Amino acid sequence: MRVATSTDLPPGQPIVLRFSLPKDERELLVRARVVLSFYDGTAKTYAHGIAFTQYTSVDQELISSYVNDADSRQS
Repeated sequence: MRVATSTDLPPGQPIVLRFSLPKDERELLVRARVVLSFYDGTAKTYAHGIAFTQYTSVDQELISSYVNDADSRQS
């Protein structure tokens, strides 16, 4: 996942993300860590590559379905 913030987060930093997927009102809560961080000069924000490290099987299924649906729309 890519996350934009106003502050820099160092690679390896553990974080907790709370978010909803488009067209789904359910809130997901996942533990993650920062794997990549850089400043996006165009957007004037820090961009972070995030790896999920802990989440429920229900959240995993929702995320997988969302990603698979997005992939099929791009094909």
